[in-house]
Amino acid sequence: MTIAILVVLVISLYTGLENTRELLIGNATNQMAAMQRSLAHTLDPLENRAQDVAQQIYEGKIDPADEEGLRKVLFASMAGDKNIKAMGFLYPDFRVNMVDRKTGRLLRSSHDRDPVSERVMRDMDVSPVGSWGPLVYVPEAGETVMNYRQPVLKDNHFIGVVIIAIPVAAVSQAVKLNGLDPDQRRFVLYGDDHVLFHQGYTIASERITLDGVAPKLTQIGDPVLSSIWSAPRTPFRMIKGDRNFDGHFTEVGGEKFQFIYTTLEGYTDKPLIIGYQLPFEDATRQLSRLASAGLVGLLILVISIFLAFFIGRKISQPIRALADASQQISRLDFKSVEPLKRSRLKELDDAATAYNTMLRGLGWFENYVPKSLVKKLMISGDAHSETRNVTVMFTDIVGFTPQAENMPSEEVANLLNEHFEILARAIEKEGGTIDKYIGDAVMAFWGAPDHQIDHPARACRAAISIAQGIRENNEIRQSAGKSPIHMRIGIHTGQLVVGNIGSTGRLNYTVVGDTVNVAQRIEQLGKSLNISAHTDILTLVSDNVHDEVKDMFKLTHSGEFAVKGRDSKISIYQLN
Repeated sequence: MTIAILVVLVISLYTGLENTRELLIGNATNQMAAMQRSLAHTLDPLENRAQDVAQQIYEGKIDPADEEGLRKVLFASMAGDKNIKAMGFLYPDFRVNMVDRKTGRLLRSSHDRDPVSERVMRDMDVSPVGSWGPLVYVPEAGETVMNYRQPVLKDNHFIGVVIIAIPVAAVSQAVKLNGLDPDQRRFVLYGDDHVLFHQGYTIASERITLDGVAPKLTQIGDPVLSSIWSAPRTPFRMIKGDRNFDGHFTEVGGEKFQFIYTTLEGYTDKPLIIGYQLPFEDATRQLSRLASAGLVGLLILVISIFLAFFIGRKISQPIRALADASQQISRLDFKSVEPLKRSRLKELDDAATAYNTMLRGLGWFENYVPKSLVKKLMISGDAHSETRNVTVMFTDIVGFTPQAENMPSEEVANLLNEHFEILARAIEKEGGTIDKYIGDAVMAFWGAPDHQIDHPARACRAAISIAQGIRENNEIRQSAGKSPIHMRIGIHTGQLVVGNIGSTGRLNYTVVGDTVNVAQRIEQLGKSLNISAHTDILTLVSDNVHDEVKDMFKLTHSGEFAVKGRDSKISIYQLN
């Protein structure tokens, strides 16, 4: 019942949240689209008129040298759009013929040292295509204008620039006509830090700069818009996905506000940021209603969830313990796993009893199956028989049988366990697999089940590590008044059959082949070599191993020897 109610509540809240989200996105999208359309409907026709005049000059229908003809064409072009303040033509020598809309007269001037005209000429040299320029303050008109410049080229010869200007006030009025609620103020920013238009505030130009004229955010009287970028901002986490606007929440003077805006490129030398601001309460009114409805639903669930928590906890504790213990078993970590406690629930109690029985069996099983081999087979997931190039190692304690005859059985077992621990640690460190213990001897191999390209080198490093471990152990034994351990190691590399060998009920993952026999006989060759009284370990390797590792280890040639089962002699080397 709790789950059912929770599912219904979640679905209801999610549906309401999606509907609210779509309403907010839809409203913001419509506002941004309306502002963009207003700007486009106001400014795009100016581009067409400038391009039309430039085309007539290019086609020879208008002669820029004919001032009266040029005046008539420019004046006629302005007549169709009341927003155009003036149109003119800038000659290469910086002369300007400008037609005023109000009087229709041709105003002549020279701008050879005017920074604005010089910048227009530089822009045309860099990119001789029509474009909107920076804002320009016109002292004669007492206002700031936006201007579109259309260069005229004929036969790759620069003739001049058709210039058309529209007051910023006209652009602001076009944006302002699409009204919002009284407390939702629209704005247009010139770049990130200048204000072109702000609904409800008068923007007055006070100084001229080469980059255009517009007051900075810090110069207007609205503290909210002034801090649009500087105050701490919170993004719209709920409104994500496809949208043609951006925005954030901010806090000014202890009140929260929402800004929604988008960037419009191409109408000035800087991007225009158009948007609007509104109080935080207006933006979150629908969310508040949705939150109230969700709160009522959550209160209904409190009691049922409270009861379900305690009941579920009683059930989940043994299940969680079983899962944790199973994870440890999957890592073959049997010794650290504690038996599961009994449960009052019959099914869980049966599972705990079966698990504890399995754990005891695995604890004994671990002592007879190499854990490292099992882990490798678990990773590879494959143990079929195949022929591989493998390196085999045989070890043997020198004179162990007569030494053991004079020792109690328990001491013999302790000696072997201590000895095998040293060998196993060195072999497994190099990724080797211990195949079997034969009395006081150990057989190990490299190259299976993992594919190890450097298996001869691994075996040699393991032999060096074994020698070091035995010497350190001998120092301890001698300090305790015990005899040191001397041992022989034989290593050989060759082709072997590797995989599961045995019957259905008793399999061994082992290696079979002549390489095993050769490795053991190389180890036995140590009996016929003279060993220094100070030599604890004698490690002999075959010529196959020598060829693979001769550049990595110090090897001494011991001679060529006949090995049982081989027709020819093999070269034997001592690993120092």
